[in-house]
Amino acid sequence: MNNSEMKKMAIRTAVFGVVSIAVMLQRSATKHIMITDAAGTHVDRGNAEDSYNILIDRNVTDSQSGKLIIPLAKTVSSDDIILEDKYIDHELKIYIESREEGFYLDNAVLTDLDILESAVCYAENDTGSVCLDFKFDGLYANASSLTENSTIEVSFAKPKDMYDNIVVVDCGCEEPGDAQALLDMSLAVRGIAAADDDKNIKFYYTRLSADEVDIEKRCALIKDSEADFVVELKIGGNGVASFYNGEYFLRDFNNAEFANILEKNCAYKLGATAEGVFEDDGSDQVLSCTKVPAARVEIGKDYAGIDNSKKIAEGVYQAILEAFEEKK
Repeated sequence: MNNSEMKKMAIRTAVFGVVSIAVMLQRSATKHIMITDAAGTHVDRGNAEDSYNILIDRNVTDSQSGKLIIPLAKTVSSDDIILEDKYIDHELKIYIESREEGFYLDNAVLTDLDILESAVCYAENDTGSVCLDFKFDGLYANASSLTENSTIEVSFAKPKDMYDNIVVVDCGCEEPGDAQALLDMSLAVRGIAAADDDKNIKFYYTRLSADEVDIEKRCALIKDSEADFVVELKIGGNGVASFYNGEYFLRDFNNAEFANILEKNCAYKLGATAEGVFEDDGSDQVLSCTKVPAARVEIGKDYAGIDNSKKIAEGVYQAILEAFEEKK
């Protein structure tokens, strides 16, 4: 290699180094924070005995308007933060592992949001770890990032303004003995949906913990999310059957068509008998309160268990993908 070639190589190396550093700095300036999809999920981080209202500063700049901007102690990194979106309760909880006790007694949250109803700080322990609990006046989708200014920035929008496709998965339980099996199914659907980002479908779940959610909250989630489809999971029968609301007819893609797709896919994945598609007798409160394509899929007890949860979830997820294709 002659001197001229060596100089060219040195210049290329220098340019590559500058570009690489710039990219790393840009990525480090704004980091996305993991938000747990937690309709009813409890993050156990200790008992909150002490609490106080968080200071709110409404003097925002144009670039800060419409956001929730939460200051962080300098010692806090992204690994110290968990955001829990409890959308079923219109609540966002932020757990922060900090070592600066009383930080939020002196440092205000910056926001001009009218949708914020309350903001409370709960002490998780005596070393500074806290839970910031924000409650809103309705259901909002959110997106968060960790900035280079040691703040969490959260923006909010109505679900349909943020997502093109929305599905609600319901697993309310009338029989206590079925609760865990239904929960396993719901969690399995969440796992599959979360792993498939390419489809751009937002899933909401009425229940992701052992705690039961009342029918009013479940129906409110379906309505407020403006869901495209609603899937109700239930245990019953011997094989796989599905039920739909026959009291009203949807012109483009009706309840019976959606129920048929659900039954077909779930039965196929389980290798179970397809027992049929039936009109509900009107007693199903979830189907009755839903004005978009919705169906209840019932799984026989012999197939309801942790070993089959993934197969059921695969059937549900595939049915949803087919339904979106049919609805186009």
